[in-house]
Amino acid sequence: MSTFGTIKGRVSDEMKRGELSASSTAVQASVLSAIAHLERRRFPWNEFEGASATASSSALYVPFSRFTQDGGVTFISPLIIDSLKVQVNGRDYQLLRKTFRHIDAIDADEWYGYPDWYAVHGQQIRLYPGPNQEMVLSLSGVKRLTEVSISASASATNAWVTDGEELVRLIAKSMLFRDELRAPDLAGYFRQEANDIMREIQRETIAKTSSGRLTPSY
Repeated sequence: MSTFGTIKGRVSDEMKRGELSASSTAVQASVLSAIAHLERRRFPWNEFEGASATASSSALYVPFSRFTQDGGVTFISPLIIDSLKVQVNGRDYQLLRKTFRHIDAIDADEWYGYPDWYAVHGQQIRLYPGPNQEMVLSLSGVKRLTEVSISASASATNAWVTDGEELVRLIAKSMLFRDELRAPDLAGYFRQEANDIMREIQRETIAKTSSGRLTPSY
């Protein structure tokens, strides 16, 4: 299995520059910057579903820090929300997303029941109306993978250095050529290679998830 140390070693070897060793600050920074550049995009490996939290009776806000996943592991704030559901009498109901300003303008804090709408404000979800009893929320979307970071060990791993390894390597090398070696032509070459791979991944993802019909957007 590829690890943080493995991907840094491969980037260093492929750059073929003595000053860019696997332990160098520049190589590590390039890998982390490549991940940061990619993580707000949707890939098969950073999607999630089934993060859950319990909304207390009369609670208008539910912090993202209250959500857990995979047997109680604390969940990290989502980058993209695809779906938020509330469980009522054993059934899941989809909540509609509204702007915080919209909900704040109509909520006089006098009505509680089964939530219909939600908004994101800061690092928490606002429900409307507030629940009139304890209810379970279920969240799906795209999340940040945090196992690989500046303080992580060489053995640390996550999907960015396994499933997304080639993509991360290409963008990391592009950044090194741009920022360290001042070679814009090579930086552009590796960025284009990365873009080609991203388009292929997107085509595969669309083929798996598309209904075959166009949905209007506004």
